[in-house]
Amino acid sequence: MPGICFNFVQSKITTMQPRNFLFSFGFLWTVLACTLLPGCADRPEYSLQTEAALERLDAELSNKPRYQQWRQEQADALRSRIDDGLPPLERAERLFAVAQIYVTFHLDSSAYYVERLYRLAERTGSRHVRRFALLGDIDVWLGRGQLGLAEELFRRIDTAGMSPSEYAAWHSRYSSIAARRAAEAEDGASRSAWRDTVMRVRHMSVPGQSEWTQARIAAAALRDSGRFAEAVQLLEPYTARNPDYQELALLYYGLAGIARAWGDDDLRLYYLAESSVADLRAGTRSYASLYDLALLLFDRKDYDRAAAYMGSASDDAMHCRSMVRIPVSSSAAVKISEAISSNIAQRQAMMTTTIWLAGVFLVVLIGILWCVLWQHRPLRGKHRQLIDMSAQLQAKNDEMQAKNDHIREINGALVDSNRIKDRYVCHYIDLSVHYIKQIDTFRREVCRVARNKGVDELVRWLNTSQAVSGEYAKFYQSFDSSFLDIFPQFIEQVNALLQPESHFAPRADASLTTELRILAAIRLGITDSGHIASLLNCASATVYTYRTKLRNAALDRDNFEQQVSRIGL
Repeated sequence: MPGICFNFVQSKITTMQPRNFLFSFGFLWTVLACTLLPGCADRPEYSLQTEAALERLDAELSNKPRYQQWRQEQADALRSRIDDGLPPLERAERLFAVAQIYVTFHLDSSAYYVERLYRLAERTGSRHVRRFALLGDIDVWLGRGQLGLAEELFRRIDTAGMSPSEYAAWHSRYSSIAARRAAEAEDGASRSAWRDTVMRVRHMSVPGQSEWTQARIAAAALRDSGRFAEAVQLLEPYTARNPDYQELALLYYGLAGIARAWGDDDLRLYYLAESSVADLRAGTRSYASLYDLALLLFDRKDYDRAAAYMGSASDDAMHCRSMVRIPVSSSAAVKISEAISSNIAQRQAMMTTTIWLAGVFLVVLIGILWCVLWQHRPLRGKHRQLIDMSAQLQAKNDEMQAKNDHIREINGALVDSNRIKDRYVCHYIDLSVHYIKQIDTFRREVCRVARNKGVDELVRWLNTSQAVSGEYAKFYQSFDSSFLDIFPQFIEQVNALLQPESHFAPRADASLTTELRILAAIRLGITDSGHIASLLNCASATVYTYRTKLRNAALDRDNFEQQVSRIGL
């Protein structure tokens, strides 16, 4: 049989013109290559509208640092308007506004301003200020994934005498908690009860509620009743009325939810892409649209975009300290990474097969051409073409490997963050038990002095007590020991970033200087000078002075603190 086939081919070749033979052979090779090469595989197809939105999102990803810088400047402007001389309620409103802008940008900073609201409420005894503190604290715990704590705080809110703005904020948190409970309920009865609560909250009358918010609520009701086209027609006009970017992101995310219930995946892709663009332009770091879009693109095997979007979402979740987003983003990133690795392996196998087939074809071609016309030398160019194709495939493989390395780097940072968190949680528990015992001992001593020596002696004893300063010293000793246990080479690694004359001397007592404690706080992710000052029991100006001094002594002044934050990775 093989001999018959070869004779047939030979007879055909001898009767055809060389040019016709080359064309036929080239056509056969092209068909085979397009069948085997990854570049000729089917790619996801989108509508023109969706493709344009995805391309717009790709372009906006490169502008993300500029948008986030704008949001930081916005937060700084609000912070500068907080004046201790303001009336308590006005000051509380400004502290709440700063906490709100940070809740989707840097959760730890939001928690810091919520704590300031609690302190202000304690000093003034104002119910209004305490409500602001509780509302802000609910947002922080929702961002950290502690739904139970958020619900408990919500139940503590005294609703009597609420202003319209306070009621609107209370209603928004009520709606968020009820929706999360309904989504996470494990049994049908509980899920049904929380869904009833969601419906009841929707029908509450909220004074001063914006028209677009009312439209979102009405559209959700239409969606739940299966009236998808009406829901889209209700919300679509609001996207053209130029609300702020956060509102626009919520509008498009709501439309994406309607498209999902409708079963229109392409329309859902479009709305998620538009929502992601709005989230980026708002400068937020905690969002759902880009994450959902990455998963949907992954299901469509658009691995390049899925990896880029999920990587961006994971980076933002880590910088925001959003415990809700970090685990799910990490898990999705690992899933995408595995798929990309598998895709790379398939491409490598296809490339090997292609090269092997190319070799076979070249051998056959040389034999045939020797029989037909050995002078037909231009066919040698086929070998060079195959080599170039192999180089292109290798370049693509290297690019995919680089993306995979980036995802592994992100996962490494997450592991490092979890390691630090676990160590310090245990340390925090030990300290808490210690201080509870100290408080009890102090209480007994106060009672003894008051009972035996009178109130005057008690006051004199309290004024002369050195317990607080001693406890601060113990806390710093414990902090230094725990930190150096996690990062034993921290001082040497810091010295590597500084000019020789500014190096810190090794310390045999496992302790840190004030400058090293500031750098330790930066390594743990605490970058706000006010927060660091609170931790070290010193003035913010002192922290600022030390940070400036350290930056001036660094080898790379502009990137010094960023390099410190990556020590140990």
